[in-house]
Amino acid sequence: MKTPVWHFASSIAVLVLLSPSLMAEVRVVEDFGEENGHTLYKMTVTPAAEPTPALKHRLQLRAHELKPGNAATYYLRVNAENWLSGAWKGVRKEFGEAVDEWYGIDFPLSELPLDKVRKAASRFNGIVSYFIAPASYRLDCDWGYNLMELRGSDVYALPLPGVQQSRSISRMLALRTRLAIAEGRYDDAIDHMRMNYRLARNVGKAPIFVCSLVGIAEAGVASQTVLDLIAAPDSPNLYWALTELPRPLVDMREAIRLEMSIGKRIFSSLTDVESTEHSPEEWARLIADELEEADELEEYESSFTGSLFKGVSLANQDLLRAMATAGLSMLVYPDAKQRLIQAGMDAEHVEGIPVGQVVLIDAAREYQRIADETEKWLYIPYPLAKKQMRRTEDELSGKRNQLQGGLGPIIADILLPATRFARRVQIRLEWKMAALRVIEALRMHAAETGKLPASLDEIEVVPVPLNPITTKPYLYHLDGETAVLELPFSDGISGVAYRYEITLAEP
Repeated sequence: MKTPVWHFASSIAVLVLLSPSLMAEVRVVEDFGEENGHTLYKMTVTPAAEPTPALKHRLQLRAHELKPGNAATYYLRVNAENWLSGAWKGVRKEFGEAVDEWYGIDFPLSELPLDKVRKAASRFNGIVSYFIAPASYRLDCDWGYNLMELRGSDVYALPLPGVQQSRSISRMLALRTRLAIAEGRYDDAIDHMRMNYRLARNVGKAPIFVCSLVGIAEAGVASQTVLDLIAAPDSPNLYWALTELPRPLVDMREAIRLEMSIGKRIFSSLTDVESTEHSPEEWARLIADELEEADELEEYESSFTGSLFKGVSLANQDLLRAMATAGLSMLVYPDAKQRLIQAGMDAEHVEGIPVGQVVLIDAAREYQRIADETEKWLYIPYPLAKKQMRRTEDELSGKRNQLQGGLGPIIADILLPATRFARRVQIRLEWKMAALRVIEALRMHAAETGKLPASLDEIEVVPVPLNPITTKPYLYHLDGETAVLELPFSDGISGVAYRYEITLAEP
């Protein structure tokens, strides 16, 4: 049987497409300019006009494509029955640790050992077909955590194996996406990106900050593969596909609302403290219990804060522990009593309340005041809120270090920095994703004019996204034939900056 002529032609076309010398791609330089945290993406891209129709390529499903069902059951089943972990174990046994480089953008597409990557990716075929793809079509995702029923240490020590293991799903999808891009199967690559973004949103739906952070990390993995596709030869323009995605991609509002109520669920003595009656000795014991709980919580939350007594002198540390164990609440009692009286509580009534109860009433009120002060700014767009959030954080830290404000600021300073940290992680994702849309606007402009613009103002074919942190245009200039898009340290995202150097591939 003769092989058709078109088969030879298509094979030659694929070889030309995949030739390293001709392949447009991304090259990553970490700590660019010897600045820690500054990442450079060097990209050679081809011009790409708006698709016809404009949303020919989509990174999320439309409403009529979704089906009833719970996506979490699919994700959990993959992990519970060890299909995914078994597949990864087999891949790593055969190919070693190298496989953990293949799914990341740091490893150039032109250097992928395609035969090995194909074999590795094929081990996940059934997992994608029977679990991950169907999960992405489900209307709902409920992980079944019953969060409002949890109290004490169960609130922050809740095991989240399904959510943590979802990272392996995201990496597997990234591996398969990058293979599809390297082979020129762009529609398949977009399908896998869509699954990855859907996974990120489904994981982030659980109103827990850990889930939000994992979802944001997975969205970041998906976005790195989008950058790979943008830099691939003759790839479709994803400007409108990226624009269609929800903003924020991982919505943290419910996690924020739940987190703001967490103090009184962890520290149970703060609930109904004003109407509860105990002996002075029992109030002292409750304070000791709450400080011990705080110490355990802070150890658990060590990625956000340090020791309960950080910044406090050793003498004061000893005094605090003595207060907890021996009932010496008089350390904070005078100020606590004064705050309650100033807030309108009858002075004679306050004098008749046990010292420990006064301290805990004040702690509950101060914690709630600080929590509300933090929460209200989380509902304001980040550019308007970031200065006030920083001011509140600095004020809280100062009070804690000087043991001002009683126990409320100590508890708040353990719990609330995680809230502000998570908000910064969320805006960092939006910062980078809007930059992807800017790059696609550049490619669309180049398709229309044959060149990169000298300034973003020259782009008229589509609206150019503003920097979501500054609400101003991204920093951009043309350096010879290279477009330079900057996401600088001065934007204020905690020690990270990005630079994209974009050149057009030769026709």
